[in-house]
Amino acid sequence: MSRLLTLGQVDAARAVLEAGDPSPADKLFFEARLLKSQARLVAAIALFRQVLQIDPNRLNARRELAHTLMLNRDYGPAEFHFNHLLRIDNNPRMRVGYRRFLELINRNKPIGMSGYYSMLPSTNVNRGTTQTVFNTSLGEFVIDESSQATSGIGLVLGFSGYARHPLSAGQRVVLNWGISATRYETDNLNNLDTNLALVYERATRTGRWFLSPYYRKTSRPENASHRLQGLRLGMNSRLTVQDQLNFTLLRERRIFPNHLHLEGPFASVLLNLSHQLSPSQSIQLGLGVERSSPQSEHLRYVGTKVSLSTKQDWQGGLQTSFGLELGQHDFVGNYPLTNSPRADDFSRLNATLQHARVEFFGYRPSLSCLHHINRSNVVFYDYKVTECRITVSRNF
Repeated sequence: MSRLLTLGQVDAARAVLEAGDPSPADKLFFEARLLKSQARLVAAIALFRQVLQIDPNRLNARRELAHTLMLNRDYGPAEFHFNHLLRIDNNPRMRVGYRRFLELINRNKPIGMSGYYSMLPSTNVNRGTTQTVFNTSLGEFVIDESSQATSGIGLVLGFSGYARHPLSAGQRVVLNWGISATRYETDNLNNLDTNLALVYERATRTGRWFLSPYYRKTSRPENASHRLQGLRLGMNSRLTVQDQLNFTLLRERRIFPNHLHLEGPFASVLLNLSHQLSPSQSIQLGLGVERSSPQSEHLRYVGTKVSLSTKQDWQGGLQTSFGLELGQHDFVGNYPLTNSPRADDFSRLNATLQHARVEFFGYRPSLSCLHHINRSNVVFYDYKVTECRITVSRNF
């Protein structure tokens, strides 16, 4: 019947309906589908809602209502119904479609805001070394306790939002903002982050490209505050139905008013190739190169990294992702009191876990964990850390 309506064969579709001894809800649903096929979206929305008043458990009516709301750019109600469908519908193919529609809504909502609260238990909050002595060209020095690994728990409260304005078909500007405060038992680790970015986006036949100037400021105690000013250029291109290529070029200026030796430019290039293995599983390979050039020669480096990650949507609503990143930083000048430049190798293993059906009054919990090992020939930077982020978030 739906196919007949799509083809414009209304009389034939009505005949099929009547042959099945339709209920009042069936007849309303048919009229709503007919109105939708005629692009009379507001009237169709009203009838779909009437169907759900008669039969709240009718999945096809809720699907059609959510889709029609989205077509009518009623993004808030559409988002609500798609999220509700994710909680009640176990059909894996339908669930993939719901998430794609939610991503589309998220990309097109004119204004949005979200807030979150996180706990950060960590084995090494200050990224301190596990070593106790520093061997130099002048002899052996005992490493101060403040530079050694310290465990602890951080608390984070943050808000972010966006405002989008279309310029023409396929073009728009977006203003993104965010603010977050992190607190630890040790005051010198506390910080307040604020960021602002203006994005120009343009759609292409196979994806989009964007240009974004941005600004970020981190306020910290003990004159450790700093700010970043940069420009980001990116491109997303769909190569095939299953494959997508993402490219990002970034250049920024790092400014440390009270530590001039840390000031200087930073640049990076990131390339990611993602492949959809199935409707519920994807895999991504990433390559990156970066260069940091502060005023102090011994802090300048060139870095490379490679990453592999996977995402899985499980039947029932569980969502998981796992990632592995390997890389190195090769520094230029000799580290002070040594006869060689610093050299670091690092590995990061991360995992995230959340459930589409777990929600409390609009608040959604998630769990992400990280295990990071940094090996360096300079003991101050030889450390490892395991930490988790337990987050409760909500979109407004």
